Amino acid sequence: MSKLACKCGHVMVARTMEEDFLYEIIPQKVIIQLLNEWDEKDTAFTSDDFFDYYNQFRQDVYKCPSCGRVIIENEPRANKFSFYAKEL
Repeated sequence: MSKLACKCGHVMVARTMEEDFLYEIIPQKVIIQLLNEWDEKDTAFTSDDFFDYYNQFRQDVYKCPSCGRVIIENEPRANKFSFYAKEL
């Protein structure tokens, strides 16, 4: 279970990893490499292979349900975040 507090004070708690405020980003070139590897290995490419590769590059993203800020992990697995508010 992970928790992250937004600058507005709202605390987001991830219990199931299926919460509506949780997202991930991954570079497009990594997705292309992943799909190419999947294509080359065909049936030998397992879901474990997919997630082992994917998890090396993904960054956690939270969208605060209270204020709408987007909070992006600075680097994969860094556990340090940058906060972005919508410009008016």
